[in-house]
Amino acid sequence: MLRAVVIVVCALGLAVAAPATAALKKLHVTIHGQDHHPRVGKRWHYDVHVTDAATGKPVACRIHLQFLFSGQPVGEVGVHNVTNGLWQETFGTPGHPPFPPASRGQSLVLEATVTKKGYTTARAGWAVVPR
Repeated sequence: MLRAVVIVVCALGLAVAAPATAALKKLHVTIHGQDHHPRVGKRWHYDVHVTDAATGKPVACRIHLQFLFSGQPVGEVGVHNVTNGLWQETFGTPGHPPFPPASRGQSLVLEATVTKKGYTTARAGWAVVPR
């Protein structure tokens, strides 16, 4: 009898926990770069916008940015906590190095991975081929 009660309690616990994960909200992430062909050694600007997918309102969140080559990370840009759903940066300015000569002609993707408690993780990418 005790075993049957434990099984029922466990089953109820799983039933209660399952809807909680389904209740996570969705984020909408966009990256917009200056262009898709940045020049090696020059300035290049981009921005990342994060909003609640249902309301369209900006969301305070954590944005992890990196460059991918064939889907594999090859360059860490940084992790940024934003309060207004917007991160923007210009490569080729003090503290933000430009695209190096070794990147010329390489197909890369600037990927943003966005996390926020209560939301599913969201990703967006911007393809670039430095010249």
